[in-house]
Amino acid sequence: MRLLFALLVVSLTACADWQEDIYQFGVEAERSMSGLDKYSIEVAGHNWIYLDSEKDNPKKLPVVIMLHGFAVDKDNFIRFARSFDDYRVIIPDLPGHGETSYNSELTYDFANQTEWLAEFVNKLGLKKFHIMGNSMGGGISAMYAAQYPQQIETITLIDAAGVYPPEPSELQKILDNNGENPLIVNKEEDFDRLREFALEDGPFLPWPAASVLARQAMARKDINAKIFADIHAVAEAAKHNDDHLKMLEQIQQPVLILWGKEDRALDVSSVQVFEQYLPDSRSHIFEGVGHAPMLERPSDSAEIVLEFLAQPGKQAVIASEE
Repeated sequence: MRLLFALLVVSLTACADWQEDIYQFGVEAERSMSGLDKYSIEVAGHNWIYLDSEKDNPKKLPVVIMLHGFAVDKDNFIRFARSFDDYRVIIPDLPGHGETSYNSELTYDFANQTEWLAEFVNKLGLKKFHIMGNSMGGGISAMYAAQYPQQIETITLIDAAGVYPPEPSELQKILDNNGENPLIVNKEEDFDRLREFALEDGPFLPWPAASVLARQAMARKDINAKIFADIHAVAEAAKHNDDHLKMLEQIQQPVLILWGKEDRALDVSSVQVFEQYLPDSRSHIFEGVGHAPMLERPSDSAEIVLEFLAQPGKQAVIASEE
């Protein structure tokens, strides 16, 4: 019996490793189709792993930095990035996420992540670039633009954190009632719950992607819980002061706001707050889309962003879908 049990454990472990290899092969194929290669760099107390479409940029292409959200990684942008042939695309795993290192003694709030990103940017020798971010990455993008305006061409906020919406989101209601955070994966079935919560029109996940991603999220649950606590403290502070709104008023660069109407994590009413306080903004709201338009509708999202980047000074509002 003990021998049978040992063989079963070995078999399951080998199966998990095999699934990981298959999944990684698929991810690398997706990156290749998007013209993205993986690099690493030591900066700001972390070993950063990032994707880059033109590392040495011999074509002198304009640069776009794409920042992912909480508890996900750089690969959330790879299909979206496929449309950016005329740009050098850089997509880092932010500190504590994906393959970039984590230090439990550090605080992973927006302020620190913004400073770490500035060091990353300087290490790469970037002078001017477009910045865009989803969720947590959107909050970091806005803060970065306010603190380093001389570097920023345009900002794209995709279901961005950073304001307190007039209508509380489903996530806010859960947390206010001390419910279980749906963004933290403690067991394998939590991953399906997370996808259903975060995405209204999520992409198909071929076998064995769901199992691999679930195991990866479970392995990072303590890290994710710590980082979420660091970020959530900022959100709670926003209830009691208007510092974040004053920061938005400082941003003079053109801003595009993209949002999924069915976002359960950050309510779509956030858009009106961003529009009110950002001096130069336009917005687009996707019907039937959740928290990640660039993942749920990569081609449509990219088309709107590329139009904005081509004419960033245009004041017309980009109409929402009906």
